[in-house]
Amino acid sequence: MKILFCQHNVTIKEQDKLVHRPTIDLPLGILYMASYLRGKDWPGEIEIYDARLSGLINNLPNGDVVFGDLDDVIEKNIKDSNPDIIAISNMFSWQVANAFEMAKTAKKACPKSIVVIGGPHASSFPEETLNEDYIDYVVMGEGEERIYNLLTTLERGEEVSIQGILGKIEDKELLRKNKKAPITYIADLDELPHPAYDMVDVDRYLELSRKGFSPRPFERGERAFTLLTSRGCPHKCVFCSIQATMGYKWRYHSPENIQEHIDLIRKEYGCDYLHFEDDNFTHDPERFDEIIEMLVQRKDEIKWDTPNGIRGDTWTFERVKKSKESGCQYLTVAIESAVQDVIDKVVKKKLDLNEVERLMEYCQDVNLRLNAFYIIGLPGETKDDIMYTLNYALNCYDKYDVLPVVNLAKVLPGTELYENTVNNHLYTDKLEFKPNEITTEEFDPKWIAEQYAWFRRELNKIRIIKSLKSPRELRRSFQIFFDKVNDKMALHRVN
Repeated sequence: MKILFCQHNVTIKEQDKLVHRPTIDLPLGILYMASYLRGKDWPGEIEIYDARLSGLINNLPNGDVVFGDLDDVIEKNIKDSNPDIIAISNMFSWQVANAFEMAKTAKKACPKSIVVIGGPHASSFPEETLNEDYIDYVVMGEGEERIYNLLTTLERGEEVSIQGILGKIEDKELLRKNKKAPITYIADLDELPHPAYDMVDVDRYLELSRKGFSPRPFERGERAFTLLTSRGCPHKCVFCSIQATMGYKWRYHSPENIQEHIDLIRKEYGCDYLHFEDDNFTHDPERFDEIIEMLVQRKDEIKWDTPNGIRGDTWTFERVKKSKESGCQYLTVAIESAVQDVIDKVVKKKLDLNEVERLMEYCQDVNLRLNAFYIIGLPGETKDDIMYTLNYALNCYDKYDVLPVVNLAKVLPGTELYENTVNNHLYTDKLEFKPNEITTEEFDPKWIAEQYAWFRRELNKIRIIKSLKSPRELRRSFQIFFDKVNDKMALHRVN
């Protein structure tokens, strides 16, 4: 038996070019599943096909841009592989149409192959996903154990009845009753082998990242790798969909395991920079301290950051100082709102804003860059709440040099925000899972867009003033400018 793991291409619609851009990163989910199969001594053949890896920019007549291979090339590559199982990974709901199109193309290329799909969207809408004629199985939650169990069950010729895998609509007993219902997850992440980097062209991924296709707007390092040192999150922020695939229980790799992982990518692939993409990297402060101490002791001056955001209430001055000493280039704190009542009742995030401001002071004291995530446009916010948050973000940038990253609320499947938006029909036409689709009695997308545009203008004014006063801010402004130019140029690069 042969399995082909597939990552679909990316489509940027004409009207969304200011919101989205083509990106590529090492497909960690696929690499973990491939490595898991090898670790289980599964006797079949494993291949990986990433339709983005060509780096092609295809400008369509309707103004849309497709990043990666087009359908005819995808069909040929899958047909040439001739797999028995085609497993498609889809990480973002706004790209689920590409995943479905790849599944359709896969069935056309290999009609007798079994097509499997997984990811947050499929995990949140398994029945709807299975309604697509060319999809045979939906894998919900984490994929490593489930894909192995599916393969071995199919090899034995037995009926598939695996918790978390849906093969037909009648398999409802294998579904979760709701997103809070129990579902099995891998308890000890150290039991997982490290990702199968040797099965892909790592250099090509890093090359495309340097050319402007990194998922992070401010890429650092020549050979930067993403690490996910934990999974799951016990918190219940209304907009977050991580529980759909990773669950509420926080599980983690040990510092020793992380050390081994870093040793591997440092030795074999020359890694010089780490992106810790955990959803809750500092959930266990003592474990975090051990990781930081390990990085200090490495002596190889590897640099790192937290682009996915960290909590603002787990920090001491010594922890910030040690992070700086260990090679941290910047932290990103997830604040969401400057209104405590909004944090408590709208976002439903247990976070004390006073703790966040202490973190800002600590970072300023040790000269460690700090970015801050905010979200505007959530149901339950008032116009005054939103304007207060925007002004707070500007003031913190002016006072503490905390660079604000303001996100417009995005309705994602598997979230409380999705349920609220759909049940109360807080949108105009249909949800496309992109930013700024929510309409309430307080605001609509047009008003949100206007305030966001005002915020960007005010932010640029402060940035110019800071640049004139500080060489550091001048360098930072130039870096942001050139990063944006690089992003724009990426749309015109062919390979």
